[in-house]
Amino acid sequence: MFRRNLTALLFLGTFLFVFSTANAQDSGKATSSQITLAAMPKGAEMLLQEKIPTEFNQVFDDLLKEGEVKLSGGGREVLAWIGNYKNQTESAKLTRQIQTNFLNANWQYESASSKDGVEFFNLYRESPQKRAVIGFFVQADEVVICALMEVFQANSSKQIPVKNQPISTKTDASAKVVMVDKDTQSVNVMGNEMPPMPQFPALQPKAGKVRGYVKDWSGKPLAGAEIGVRSSYFASSYSGGQDKTDANGYYEITLPKGSAEIYNAGYQIAWGNDVAAISLHPADGKLDSFVTANGAVENFVFLSYGVTSNENLQKNPHLPSTFYGGAINLSWYSAEDDDGNAPPFAVKEGTALEVTLTPEGKMLDGSAGQIIVIRKTLGISGAFRIHNIPLGRYRIKVTANGKPLKIKDNKGSGQSFGMKPVETIGTGSILFIPDQAKASMVTPQFGAWNWIDLRIETL
Repeated sequence: MFRRNLTALLFLGTFLFVFSTANAQDSGKATSSQITLAAMPKGAEMLLQEKIPTEFNQVFDDLLKEGEVKLSGGGREVLAWIGNYKNQTESAKLTRQIQTNFLNANWQYESASSKDGVEFFNLYRESPQKRAVIGFFVQADEVVICALMEVFQANSSKQIPVKNQPISTKTDASAKVVMVDKDTQSVNVMGNEMPPMPQFPALQPKAGKVRGYVKDWSGKPLAGAEIGVRSSYFASSYSGGQDKTDANGYYEITLPKGSAEIYNAGYQIAWGNDVAAISLHPADGKLDSFVTANGAVENFVFLSYGVTSNENLQKNPHLPSTFYGGAINLSWYSAEDDDGNAPPFAVKEGTALEVTLTPEGKMLDGSAGQIIVIRKTLGISGAFRIHNIPLGRYRIKVTANGKPLKIKDNKGSGQSFGMKPVETIGTGSILFIPDQAKASMVTPQFGAWNWIDLRIETL
């Protein structure tokens, strides 16, 4: 089934792997597989995503082309045990232990083929959701390698090569799976995806005025949205105006002579048992100052997720203000894997962290929403931030190496925002925290949500 040149490619990649690991900080300790969450035998090194040898990636690409069903690839990882494996008994013992660990993590193991020290295999799991992984072992004198790639039917995933974006995502009717590498400390779960923009009536600029429409993502006009504009004629002197949209979502503001800018564009919504003010997105994706004598047209959209602007993304990819979706900050006491003095609640380096967000009821956009699963192997950093989560209420579940963690809302209050209960084991209900309640206080093109600040601990 597999092409003959795969073996040669893999052994070339193995040589490059050993050379790379010996000469650069291209790998890190791993106690478990990031993709399968199965525990790994002691001594595992995980090669950083960007350092996976080209030969390995070529083999993965070739494997996707084999068989009758067209497949797409998701997250990839390469784990290695470096040592003296000239004795095949030792390497066979190690691979058997890895196979046993897959089985203990509720995976079905199926051997596909074996030739010249390379063994290809498949992994399947039915619950908590159907998943499939293809992989291979490479056994050489100095190293044993286990390489894995999640697979699924074509056209259900996309690669997003943007800073602080997921390594890969899988989207289907059941869940969106986001893989995050060890050294990435914040992630935008929606990547480059933006909601579709509605159509607006054609308007021509009016001298001395700024005007336009405000709609939601579906094209529904929004009444009561607030737009504020200020203009300056002298360097230190400002004047301006403010308006609320009518039943058609229309606003029009008359301005004095000068150069003007829109400083406020917000809309108030019911949120939990309280209210939240949402920042509005310019329909054309940009906000420019203008000369009031010429007038201007600026339409706005209310979005439940998305990037506010490419400029904000490049400057502040780690801040919630860069995204229209909600945000979570996870923190923990971090310790090295071999730290015998670490407190019992510490979360150790190499831990396979999994965060599952399951919608509770309808999302803000009226949809049923989608389960989002974030998987990350932890480094030594004690924090990880999740951004741009489509707005709505979710049930959050956090596990480490498949085991539930203690979760505490560091800023728990009497309001309906944040996590309930404030302290829980394994799972709780979350509602994102608005930055403002008044629409008149919100700037345009600016994420209006604060982090839900959660502390996690090992039980």
